[in-house]
Parts: sequence; C-alpha cells; structure tokens
Amino acid sequence: MHSRLPLCVAIALTVAGMLSIPGCGVRGSLEAPPKEKTETGGATPGTPGTPVPHKPSILDPLIR
Repeated sequence: MHSRLPLCVAIALTVAGMLSIPGCGVRGSLEAPPKEKTETGGATPGTPGTPVPHKPSILDPLIR
C-alpha cells in the first residue's frame, strides 16, 4: 500500500497557495494619481456646439 503522506502534503500546499493569493492585494483606499500639468500639445480648442466637418473614409459605405 502506498503512503498517503505525499498526497496530503500536496493538498496542504495547494490549499495554502490558494489561500495566500488574496493576500497579494493592498487593503485600503486607492491612491490618487499625481497632479500633472495638462498640455494641449499646441492644439487649439474648438468652440463647443460647432459640428466637425466630415472626413471621408474607406469604411463610409459600410457605416452609412
């Protein structure tokens, strides 16, 4: 008859590994992102409410 010790050790290690996985996270509130300067990259903001002109695309026949 085979010994059950290796099977019991394997099951115990598997259960211990499964129980340790939830401990990997950090408990508590999320940290706020650092304040960074917002740069537009030289883009000029448009006026709200004005429609943007349509640029033709190769997919237009499929969409319209």
